[in-house]
Amino acid sequence: MAEQWPVWTGIALTVAAVMGLGLKPGWPAVRGWAGRSALPAGPVRFSLAHLDALDPKAFELAVCSLLRRDGLSAEHVGRAGDKGADVLVVDRSRRRVVVQCKRLRPDRRVGDQDVQRVNGTYRHDHGAQFAVIVTTGGFTAAARASGPRYGIHLVDRGGLERWADLGEPLYRILRVPDEGARRGRWALGTWRREKAAG
Repeated sequence: MAEQWPVWTGIALTVAAVMGLGLKPGWPAVRGWAGRSALPAGPVRFSLAHLDALDPKAFELAVCSLLRRDGLSAEHVGRAGDKGADVLVVDRSRRRVVVQCKRLRPDRRVGDQDVQRVNGTYRHDHGAQFAVIVTTGGFTAAARASGPRYGIHLVDRGGLERWADLGEPLYRILRVPDEGARRGRWALGTWRREKAAG
């Protein structure tokens, strides 16, 4: 019986460890870590070849991680019925921004109908000050004409390379002033609380 004691001790410790994962905060923490693993930590850079190989959801997650790299509070919200928002951002100037991601072949173009869809929702449904459409392809002439008119910034393949691969901040590429850059980050939770109260 003395020889079996280490075996029973090992089994008991294993059972206790497994059961411990079911207790709070252990199991939610494990699920949280698993969910965050798709967003790399630290300096983030993606080549265009890498972005081209991603599926649409993975592309949205990559864009979210690039926004966080730039020091912005960003949350991936893309799903069916997202009303034109794949990523919600609160920048350091406390502006709300909607980001729509379009993972296309390099020779494909985002059309004016996509710009119109984002224009119809980013202010009214999301309370954002402006919107950004990011694509691995390009934009039609009509989309390029209407985007700026509606407060929608367009990031084509060339701009995406500068941002994702060369590390240039998105706001510099868009020529968007970032007055609050020294004030620190603004939490997305505040956006949710304000929307719920309003």
